[in-house]
Amino acid sequence: MAVNEYGVSQGLKSRGGYDVRVRLEGDWVKFSLLVKNMDLLLAASAIAGQKDFAENYKKAVQENIRNGGRRFGYPPNTTKTLGIKKKYGGSITVLNWLGTMANSVKVMPNSSNTGFSVGIPKNLSRPTYFDKDDNNLSISEYANVLEHGSFWKSIPERPTFSDTFKETMGGKRGIIKYIEKAIIKAGFVMGIKIKKGLR
Repeated sequence: MAVNEYGVSQGLKSRGGYDVRVRLEGDWVKFSLLVKNMDLLLAASAIAGQKDFAENYKKAVQENIRNGGRRFGYPPNTTKTLGIKKKYGGSITVLNWLGTMANSVKVMPNSSNTGFSVGIPKNLSRPTYFDKDDNNLSISEYANVLEHGSFWKSIPERPTFSDTFKETMGGKRGIIKYIEKAIIKAGFVMGIKIKKGLR
């Protein structure tokens, strides 16, 4: 409808209420789509963000194990341990012998596939490294000793999983960032631009 210079309305024809329609266009359609699918969008994004975080966390843990936790400044191997490693062909790097522990790190979904953990599956047997190696510990048990230390064998703690989570991946804030990124990406796929709010 338009109004001319004389105040006369033009272009409006009355056809009865049955012919009245409301049509949402542009961003309203996207907004409606977003609202209707918000629960699914957020749930799927949370899962995707956690999975992405877990995959990158796994790679970071493996890298930090392979380089002996260099960035964390862990205590070096004792002279005795170095001697045993050299004698039996083990790596002289802290946290390593043949790379078994690093290679055993996995991303594991929970039972409902709504979250993920990163660790070493239980009951994986580790190789026998040398003649007097009693090989009683599984890979995950041995990793736990290295993570927390052992008073009875004077092994200092080298918490690679914990330090990688906090320092390399940013801890819980890091997980939030990955989920936010997944939400923004999901919105982009739907044609919706999502901006992060200020905290």
